[in-house]
Amino acid sequence: MHVICSFPQGSVLGPRLFIMYSADLADKAVEHDITFHGYADNTQLCVHCRPEEIAATTPKLERCITDMDNWMSANRLKLNIDKTELLWAGTRYNMSMLNDSGPSVQLNNVTVKAIQHVRMLGVHLSSDLSLDKHVSSVSATCFYHLRQLRTHLAVA
Repeated sequence: MHVICSFPQGSVLGPRLFIMYSADLADKAVEHDITFHGYADNTQLCVHCRPEEIAATTPKLERCITDMDNWMSANRLKLNIDKTELLWAGTRYNMSMLNDSGPSVQLNNVTVKAIQHVRMLGVHLSSDLSLDKHVSSVSATCFYHLRQLRTHLAVA
């Protein structure tokens, strides 16, 4: 495919230029009263609501993402629906009042279902706000590396 605009991958200015280029995405989130967090080419939207407000919050979130998707299309970017995740988070009591993981979101004729865990910048977040999944993951990684070290020392 012929690319008519870009900057070299791995360049020092690349991440900064991308952040400047996509800075208007934050304005789209503010228009919908949704908190925006951007890190490199990852975007996270956060909205606070009470359990009884979820039914009204879901369409608000859908409208915000649709507006962001339209902005991205107009600015030669693409929302990756395959990597889009939805997490409804709250106390265990509040989460127990939701069916399964919470309502899904409809984006461009694709249903994004709520999930129990997401990974954000290396941290596993659970819908009940516990760190159990994260602690298990870090422990498993540590034990793997300890076993590798032990195997390496036994051979040497």
